[in-house]
Amino acid sequence: MTLNPQFIFPAHIGCIKAVSAGGRYLASGSTDEVIKLYDLKKRVELGSLHEHSGSITALQFHGGSHLLSASEDGVICIFRTNDWEPLKMLRGHKGAVNSIAIHPSGKLALSVAQDRTIIIWNLLTGQRASRVKTPQVGEIVAWSPSGSHYIVAYATEVQVYKVGQTESLATVFSKQRILCALVASYENAEYVLCGSQDKRIHIYSADGVERASVVCHENRIKGLSLVDVVLDGVVHAVVVSISSDGRIKTWKLADLLDPICKHAEQSTASDEVMDLVAEPLATYNADVRLTCVASSTATF
Repeated sequence: MTLNPQFIFPAHIGCIKAVSAGGRYLASGSTDEVIKLYDLKKRVELGSLHEHSGSITALQFHGGSHLLSASEDGVICIFRTNDWEPLKMLRGHKGAVNSIAIHPSGKLALSVAQDRTIIIWNLLTGQRASRVKTPQVGEIVAWSPSGSHYIVAYATEVQVYKVGQTESLATVFSKQRILCALVASYENAEYVLCGSQDKRIHIYSADGVERASVVCHENRIKGLSLVDVVLDGVVHAVVVSISSDGRIKTWKLADLLDPICKHAEQSTASDEVMDLVAEPLATYNADVRLTCVASSTATF
């Protein structure tokens, strides 16, 4: 596996805070309050969206048909990609929106904001389905691949929730500041992967117990993404990590989680945290300070 740049654009006049890929499209959002759009197939810039009046904090496509954006202005916007019309402006937060996540079905979305609330949105109606106060400011929200659970990450904690329940099922406690997080499924179990200030990916089981960690970069890990990649004719789940050291690295999810599964079968010490050593599939030095990452299965 190799990582090679396909195109590079001087996109924004401010720091890029969010990127997302869906179908043939790529979107980037910045502190300049602008969302830039790109056609990955033609490798050209399509234009820009100017619906927000604050820094763009989060972007997520659902397939290639819709794009959700969030901003420090407290608003979430739903765009239709065939003409980039804003279909809905979701106004429910009283502070900057920090993170959004679309349910795998495309029918629901989650958002967390500076107002210390989690909102579940009904995307079919564009209305708020529920609003729950959080103990701290939620910084990251993400769905499990099955859509049955979701996580909310704070500075040094992650809470795991089941859809339809307001009380968390488990809480992950981290000794390091959590900068990015995602949920991955492997061998009929779900794991929470957190990229931290200490250059490591920390891996937790869904019940909140840390199972392992692995040093992945020479500086803090700023972003994680999960994508299916065909390698030698076989589909593998691949974790993409980025760091302030300017490097993009890819890892087989199996290389990170298989040792945990095998160790659990052989060991009776349930609280033992493994110190893993893993080799990346590929590394690319962007030679810039990386801030966010998105991955896609689309090929052109």
